[in-house]
Amino acid sequence: KEELRRTYKPKTEVRIRLAKKIDGEESLKQLFNELSCAPKQLAVLMKYVELSGYLRGGILKEVSKKELLQQTAVSPNVFNGLTEKRIFETYHQEIGRLDKQSLHTVSLNSLNEFQQKAINEILAVFVEKQVCLLHGVTSGGKTEIYIHLIEEIIRQGKQVLYLLPEIALTTQITDRLRRIFGIRLGVYHSKFPDSERVEIWQKQLSDDDYDIILGVRSSVFLPFKNLGLVIVDEEHENTYKQQDPAPRYHARDSAIVLASMYGAKTLLGTATPSVETFYNATTGKYGLVELKERYKEIQLPEILPVDIKELAHKKRMVGQFSPLLLEHIREALEKKEQIILFQNRRGFAPMIECKVCGWVPKCKNCDVSLTYHKGIDQLTCHYCGHTYQPSRSCPAC
Repeated sequence: KEELRRTYKPKTEVRIRLAKKIDGEESLKQLFNELSCAPKQLAVLMKYVELSGYLRGGILKEVSKKELLQQTAVSPNVFNGLTEKRIFETYHQEIGRLDKQSLHTVSLNSLNEFQQKAINEILAVFVEKQVCLLHGVTSGGKTEIYIHLIEEIIRQGKQVLYLLPEIALTTQITDRLRRIFGIRLGVYHSKFPDSERVEIWQKQLSDDDYDIILGVRSSVFLPFKNLGLVIVDEEHENTYKQQDPAPRYHARDSAIVLASMYGAKTLLGTATPSVETFYNATTGKYGLVELKERYKEIQLPEILPVDIKELAHKKRMVGQFSPLLLEHIREALEKKEQIILFQNRRGFAPMIECKVCGWVPKCKNCDVSLTYHKGIDQLTCHYCGHTYQPSRSCPAC
């Protein structure tokens, strides 16, 4: 389904100014005398004079109706009385929806020797090539490398586009980047209202555009003035490919094209590169930088393979759980720890298997095991979509 929307309305705020008849200190003093019998209205007028800096001379500070009412703690009726007496005039001012609050920023974290080496190698690759693959082990500190590269690009007066595969990942990365780059960071994804995304687009076209855009695949269509670096984190993720609705595109490939249009560099980061990216890196089309050490020497989790079939033959399985798994679950619970169990399947069972010979029905087109769906009593290939009726007896036996 394609949709074209034209419903953007600027966000406005009611602002206040003194009526034109009040043209100096003398007329203001006269007003104070006239309002002496209306103490609440007098308090509102005096607070406006304080907030706007009317008696200090120079350019007046704009004061919103909301701010004035909050500062004076009076009812709107008191304010309305001042407008009816033609003391105040109101007007609407466009304020925008984007967060303009300045934050206290912190300095960059120091890098370990492996991260610093990776940055030096990336910068060396960018001298000769437009695209570089950062093949880094899980928990190797790739994000910290990205942050230092972003700082370097901004120092050169250029912009950075930082792509993530999922909206869910943007929150934690946003918090991390916001602490360092403050209001220079803009975030763009479909969970924001259309009106806010319009304002981000307009800001990118203005002279006050963001230095960094953090977003998901649709961010590749934002306008830039001086793009210097595109970072595609977890470049192997299939969520970078938009299937529906139109336009259908791969954000990773689009990002590489976008960077080339601006003469910018592209950094692809992942612990498990896609086949095409790894091929391009190993054949010399892309640069390749490897980060083999985990940050602070964090140990990789231990993986224990379990022969479920053998345990089932020995009748040692408890439902779907092996004795080893149950033992580790009990140990974790005794330590008041939490457990996550991932069930990697679609349908009732990922396959059906003969308990005697181990035969598994496979798709005649794809040569992969068929998934059993109990509700419709059907075997389905989730590669080509072909369906089969399950056999009641083993053809191999």
